[in-house]
Amino acid sequence: MKNFKLFLFFTVLSFNLFANGEISFRKQREKVLKEQQEQTQNTKQEKISTKKKPTNRETLIRQAILETAFSKIDTPYIYGSNGNGAYDCSSYVQFVYKKSINVNLPRVSYQQAESGKKVSVNQLKAGDLVAFDTLGKNRISHIGIYIGNNQFIHASSGYKKVVVSQLEGYYAEKFKYGVKII
Repeated sequence: MKNFKLFLFFTVLSFNLFANGEISFRKQREKVLKEQQEQTQNTKQEKISTKKKPTNRETLIRQAILETAFSKIDTPYIYGSNGNGAYDCSSYVQFVYKKSINVNLPRVSYQQAESGKKVSVNQLKAGDLVAFDTLGKNRISHIGIYIGNNQFIHASSGYKKVVVSQLEGYYAEKFKYGVKII
């Protein structure tokens, strides 16, 4: 008898709620549709807000430098070469800057290192030059292009080609300063 009373109570309660419009299949469907529309609207707004924001001129310039630099990866290294199928460190840097952003840099590394503003390693941005004293003569004897994440790309006499190296160990010891050209 107790179960019957509970069943009757819930049946009457459900009937009253349904009659008052508190339980309605149409209202429930409208509620679900409204929630779906809101969710779609929120998704569209998220897509709009996460779209790649327009880049500024400096970023585009730096990207152009890196694209050109990477296009010559594995190109042979020959000391004194001017870029006809092979590079030394300074002819490589000279080529990349001329080809990517039409900036004329001097031919030799120590002059290239004097062509812009000197910066410390923690101020480097992708596309900046990195200058080294690899001969221990207190002058710039090697140069490359910083690519970010403590790495740089350069024409390496050791590897005999254009490579990416870490700015640590040997190169961290020989690093003198960065150079902002742009």
